[in-house]
Amino acid sequence: MRIKTISIVFASICLLIIGLLAYFFICNDAPIIHGKVLYNIEFKENLKLDIYLPTKQVFEKAPVILYFHGGAWIGGGKELINANRFNAAFNTLRESGYVIVCPDYTLAEQNKSPFPDCLIDGFDVIDWVEDHALHYHFDLQNVGVFGESSGGHIALMTAYADADIFSVTSNNEIKINYVVDVYGPTDLDKLQQMETMENINAFLNKLPTSLKNQMDITQYVLGFDPEQDTAKTRSFVEKYSPVHYLNKDVPPTLIFHGDADQLVPVEQSFALKQSLDALQVNCELHIFEDVNHGFFGISKKQKEDTQLWVVDFIKRNYHSTIN
Repeated sequence: MRIKTISIVFASICLLIIGLLAYFFICNDAPIIHGKVLYNIEFKENLKLDIYLPTKQVFEKAPVILYFHGGAWIGGGKELINANRFNAAFNTLRESGYVIVCPDYTLAEQNKSPFPDCLIDGFDVIDWVEDHALHYHFDLQNVGVFGESSGGHIALMTAYADADIFSVTSNNEIKINYVVDVYGPTDLDKLQQMETMENINAFLNKLPTSLKNQMDITQYVLGFDPEQDTAKTRSFVEKYSPVHYLNKDVPPTLIFHGDADQLVPVEQSFALKQSLDALQVNCELHIFEDVNHGFFGISKKQKEDTQLWVVDFIKRNYHSTIN
């Protein structure tokens, strides 16, 4: 009888969770409820992706948007494309004939950094897109990358850096048309020195050692204690910072950031914009007043404008293959 009761309670909880998710998706017009979505396709060992197919066939071959989720390199998953920050833009783009590919990537584990694996995953999924272009009718002349937070960082790195820097054997000839960076870290050195990280570390230092080690975000991301090996830290933050890979040939870049961001300082995006302007690279920066990380505090008008800017930017960077 007790086992039966537990089973009923468990089933009820599962149904409640499913119901809440369905309510969230429907109320927020999530991309997952529109058109055809191909789930959990393995693009490399232990990593999968989802494909959000166009809801209208506009092109013979579909332009591709690669979307990298956020989560501080520690959590999150490909399903976060439905998190409501860009739902309207993604729905409009799919109606305009675009396909969105959402991969998972390697996340940090205790004392094991996600780097360079998460970046290698980014380059590998680009290879996968090229290798499967014929089957899924991908337009390899029109591929862009889009990422939020840590996903923004990965998007920038795959757009700016060469794969061979990270010992990736890649034969792909895809040229990234554009990158959309949503409050992504651009300079890991300045990120680890910022006031928020200092506050986090001050809090962690008050905890028992065992608990501190389980919650130390810095060691999760770096995989080691930066205070014990400053030379290694310097090499790490330089190698994995997008600002160190800028040149006049990097693709057009669209940046969004809130000026009240407590996790990734808005100065990171200002600095990236300034550097791209100096190189005469097409770059747009939109700063939202009183908006925190994750677009917390964003107004309805700001959010509506964001959807329009994303769609406009991506469509403007479509390269016609008609001679």
